[in-house]
Amino acid sequence: MKTKTLFRIGLITGNTLRQTMVSIFSMAIPFIVITNSSKELWGTFVSLLLFSLFAMQIINWGSKEYLLRRFSVSPSTISGDYSRILFTRFYLVLVFVLFGLFVFPPTYGFFILLWLSGRFFYHSVEALILFEKKYNRAIVIELASFALLCLCLYALKSVIDLYLLLALYSLYQFLKGMLYLLLFRSHLSIGNFKVDWKYFGQALPFFLLSIFGFLASKIDVYIIERLGNSIVTSDYQIINSLLVFTMSLAAFIYAPFTKNIYRNTEKIIAKFRRLLLVSGLVIIPVSLGGIYIILEYYLNLRLSVFFYLAAFIYVFPSFIYGIDIVNLFRLNREKTVVRFILSGIVANTFLSCLLLYFNFGMTGALAGSAAAQVLVLILFLAKRTTHFEYDKTPVTI
Repeated sequence: MKTKTLFRIGLITGNTLRQTMVSIFSMAIPFIVITNSSKELWGTFVSLLLFSLFAMQIINWGSKEYLLRRFSVSPSTISGDYSRILFTRFYLVLVFVLFGLFVFPPTYGFFILLWLSGRFFYHSVEALILFEKKYNRAIVIELASFALLCLCLYALKSVIDLYLLLALYSLYQFLKGMLYLLLFRSHLSIGNFKVDWKYFGQALPFFLLSIFGFLASKIDVYIIERLGNSIVTSDYQIINSLLVFTMSLAAFIYAPFTKNIYRNTEKIIAKFRRLLLVSGLVIIPVSLGGIYIILEYYLNLRLSVFFYLAAFIYVFPSFIYGIDIVNLFRLNREKTVVRFILSGIVANTFLSCLLLYFNFGMTGALAGSAAAQVLVLILFLAKRTTHFEYDKTPVTI
């Protein structure tokens, strides 16, 4: 029993370290840019960042969640499924590169191609990393590519501008993506490089959940970017990244056991729920303390107690309903999850815009997001208590 427990702790630690490293590096880049240049530069770059983030939600088309379930149900067809879906989605990369030429200056086109291609390759192997638990190799790739980016940013800090920042960041994304693709090259099956149009319909619920989840966590940033100046956009994008990272710690904990959740009953799943709940009560206060230090001493932002209360309310629900999302996937009820997340997006958009209109600023935008998260939590809890006739029916694709 002790050996099994230690093994599980090791899995959680390995995946959490990898995911934490990815998130920390993503959050560190704005600080590096701001330190070596200005908030204005990063605030202007956020428009490109938000474009790429939205584009990747479409390009991914729910592939990670779909493939994790597919791999769990049919492990013998991993290479074929991976290669087929990789090839099928690559055309979406080209679509968004062309779209980017109309949104941004044409001179940005080549680097947008590198940026989106790199992110595409990286996200395409995420399911393989989790399923095969190759966390250590992934950590090496993250460290090496980020270190190279930091060296370039430091060496060129005296001449850094928006175009150079775009070039360096795009090359960083492309290098990382190619390294991940090489790591899992054994799963590339040229014979399966063909377009599978049925995939888009089969993975549609996962896609809708992914993009709605993305919008639920980022819609306030898009609103701030449209309504605020570059400095406010820079500050709030960093705040949002810090809070979303804290929310994602819940997924870091249960992600290594996704296939176990798919194959077990409500009794086992209830244990995962309790683990997440207790973890949230410990992790969130500690994380908010760290966020306070960052905002106070590095961004010179002095925010009210109400802001941090809203931050707690915004983050904590994800530690309660995270397992419910996977469990509904297990029961092939993705549409239920999509409805709940969509309700949160509508509430978030309305409340954030309303509070910003009445000049509540960043605190108002966060309060609107927190209220939306509470709504989503209520919907999941109500479904948990009124619905589940848990069965042992095998999951089907």
